[in-house]
Amino acid sequence: MIVCVAVVGHQLLEDNKYGYLTNTKVKFILVTTDLDVRDADVRNFFRRFHSAYVDAVSNPFHVPGKKITSRTFAERVSGIVKSFGLSSAG
Repeated sequence: MIVCVAVVGHQLLEDNKYGYLTNTKVKFILVTTDLDVRDADVRNFFRRFHSAYVDAVSNPFHVPGKKITSRTFAERVSGIVKSFGLSSAG
């Protein structure tokens, strides 16, 4: 199951890639062009993202294996992504 996909374009960018595997074998991948990322920020990102994912798939109206269509999930993920790395800024 694909949770998030981002298309950057045809630009050649340097990036860092991080992976997270849940105990149920769900894989999350974080790709960032910020080359100065703290490990604590990555761990916090995955912890928060995993929590949002678990809440979304635990919804009794969610069909396992299908796309997550929850507006709450989308808003939580948006907030998590927007706040990524802010604790190390400035």
